[in-house]
Amino acid sequence: MKKKIYILLLGIVTGLTACSDWLDVQPKTSIPGDDLFESEAGFKDVLTGFYLKMGQTSLYAENLTYGYLEVMSGNYDYYPDVVLKDIYDYDNTWLSEKDNIYGSMYNIIANINNFLKYIDKNRSVIKTGKYYELMKGEALGLRAFLHFDLLRLFGPVYSENPTGKAIPYRVSFDLKATPVLPADQVITYVLKDLHEADSLLEVSDSKSFKIPNTYDKDYNAFESSRQLRMNVYAVRAMLARVYLYKGDADSKAKALTYAREVVESDYFGLHEDNSNPVLFGEHIFGLNVYELDKLLEEDGKYKTQIPEGQLSEAYYILRTKENFDEQYETGSRGSFDIRANTAAFKNVSGDRDKRYKLCLKYDQSKYTSNSSQYSGKNVLPLIRLPEMYYIIAECETDKEKSAEALNTVMWARGISYEDGVVADDAYDRLDTRPDYDQAHTKRVNELMKEYRKEFFSEGQLFYFYKRHNYRTFPYCVKENMAGFYQWPLPDNEIIFGNNN
Repeated sequence: MKKKIYILLLGIVTGLTACSDWLDVQPKTSIPGDDLFESEAGFKDVLTGFYLKMGQTSLYAENLTYGYLEVMSGNYDYYPDVVLKDIYDYDNTWLSEKDNIYGSMYNIIANINNFLKYIDKNRSVIKTGKYYELMKGEALGLRAFLHFDLLRLFGPVYSENPTGKAIPYRVSFDLKATPVLPADQVITYVLKDLHEADSLLEVSDSKSFKIPNTYDKDYNAFESSRQLRMNVYAVRAMLARVYLYKGDADSKAKALTYAREVVESDYFGLHEDNSNPVLFGEHIFGLNVYELDKLLEEDGKYKTQIPEGQLSEAYYILRTKENFDEQYETGSRGSFDIRANTAAFKNVSGDRDKRYKLCLKYDQSKYTSNSSQYSGKNVLPLIRLPEMYYIIAECETDKEKSAEALNTVMWARGISYEDGVVADDAYDRLDTRPDYDQAHTKRVNELMKEYRKEFFSEGQLFYFYKRHNYRTFPYCVKENMAGFYQWPLPDNEIIFGNNN
């Protein structure tokens, strides 16, 4: 993979945009690589390019959000052009897709490393106060973010084998072979980058998360809508996520601290209705994807405009009505759950009048006002506030406070107080309830249920199952996931990366 990655190094810098508003951006210009780092504007364009490349369908604009990862989690009963029984066939059916994810992410990382080299070398061209710290902090945070997701995909089940071989951690822009590191060493590098990013962004981030007034003469797109860039709270949310992943008692205490800091910042709040489909006010970090509506309609994937009469299952992402009712507990505690209402899912029928649910989370037709562009339109969430509550619920040693964090999200979603989670004597014991995974505690299984509901079509559920090493899970096509949680490295990584 080393050769392939560096052949593509200029893939970002040859597709950047000269535009005043990076939120509404499409490739228009081509600029030689070195020239980009001769001005502050050039550095800003390259940094924006990283987000654009992350917004490819091979990465976070499909595969790593509502696409491949979500299919792997068992959350869909139909997905266009996918045979569900083959979803874990990494060596044949999904070989090119898997390798493309790997190569695309390391391509962005390589360009980030080049950016970081030049931002120190040419620091004098950055004239705006604190922009050096701001841009370097974003770049370091993105490098950690991408490596961590690569680890979660291509690394071992960390709780079972923290020293198992995982991935390279690339920090330089050169042709030197980088060894595949044990998972725990990758974590060390991820945390190093995140802590440095945190220090830089603490002194430079505007912490502006409100919907901007674009008619304001002082409006600055680079400093506004910070939830659409790697901001200081996204870094702290990542620190919570990574320390939770590490999993020892000391790390979980740190995860708890960072998660509480994000929750208590008051920059983000839980929605109690879903008139905004992606719950934009909860976004700690998300991606703006140019013309997301057209992308979602491409090849029939994720269509939300249903024709009259019966639909064809082959062209839509669907959950059967029966499986939906089980997942959202519609006959009991989920009766008034906003995550399952008609604004969240559409009732549709297929062949022989079989009933399905179609998710409306990314339905772009719901954004009609002039400010829609800045309130969730074209946005895919990567880190949302509920995850911080769930990290608190998982890491809190006081079981009452743990249940309180979990219930806070459930109550905001419309679940009654009477149906909340109770921190009883069985809370931290292996779950003996029928139809629950009895290899995990009641606490973990209650969290699992909420992850299934909360992050539908966001690509987070598979990571939860893997982190807890569930033997299997609802609607999984494997009776035993051992050997399938860890994606195999591309053959070319082993050959060209000197990682035999």
